[in-house]
Amino acid sequence: MSGILISVVDDDLAACQAIVGLVRALGYLVAGFPSAAGFLQSQELSRTACLISDMRMPGMTGLELHQFLVASGTPIPTILVTAYPNETFRRQALQAGVLCCLTKPCSPNDLLDCIRSALSRRDAR
Repeated sequence: MSGILISVVDDDLAACQAIVGLVRALGYLVAGFPSAAGFLQSQELSRTACLISDMRMPGMTGLELHQFLVASGTPIPTILVTAYPNETFRRQALQAGVLCCLTKPCSPNDLLDCIRSALSRRDAR
């Protein structure tokens, strides 16, 4: 799994570090970013096989980031996480093609299931 890069975007440094640590513990190569803009400007964008992003961030939300990637022709299987679960937003995200919406703190098993789903979808393309 070492060649598969998972990128995590979260403006909350502690939450970002926690998710990065969890993904690394699950055996994946992982990069963390404090903002959508930081991720979009990074060299990791083209290498990212799965994106885990916070739903609510200043500037560009996780859903807006997902929609931007799809519209720009570089869709990345996306998992959204939030500390503020909202069924309307969750439904909107899933309709936009986001694979999973998880509540922080994420269950390691739920996150692993979502990552596996994202990677299998990516491999199917």
